[in-house]
Amino acid sequence: MILSKASEYALRILVYLAAQPSGEPVLSRVISDCIGGGSVPCVNKVLRWLAKRGVLDSVKGKGGGFVLRPGAESLSIVDVIEIVEGRPVELRCVLGFNICAKETVCPVHSQWETIHNNEIGFLRGQTIGTMSNAIFWHGRAMTPVQC
Repeated sequence: MILSKASEYALRILVYLAAQPSGEPVLSRVISDCIGGGSVPCVNKVLRWLAKRGVLDSVKGKGGGFVLRPGAESLSIVDVIEIVEGRPVELRCVLGFNICAKETVCPVHSQWETIHNNEIGFLRGQTIGTMSNAIFWHGRAMTPVQC
């Protein structure tokens, strides 16, 4: 599965925020630096999108920033991708047919479908919370003290 940059940033952001002390907002530029991601404007866009979708809270003013909403730790990788992309994760044809289905003449459809279904099953079992408990970025723990 190839992730869009927005989905990749969203996953990194959520895993990072899940590792933070409960209820402590984090500035967008700190998040951007700590996730090893792209530019602050790109990360800001994803942060605003996640807040609009009810995954994050945006805290205004001094001491403000972004914080994970309660329950967001239980979102799976697939849940996050679907929130960001605005559509279900679907099987895409490796040969570029518009529709990946048994009716097409794709010689690898049945094998590809099995691989895809296994991948989706695995990703549905991986939550933001479980990933935040075990993840390291470039050998550095994603913690509020060390990023």
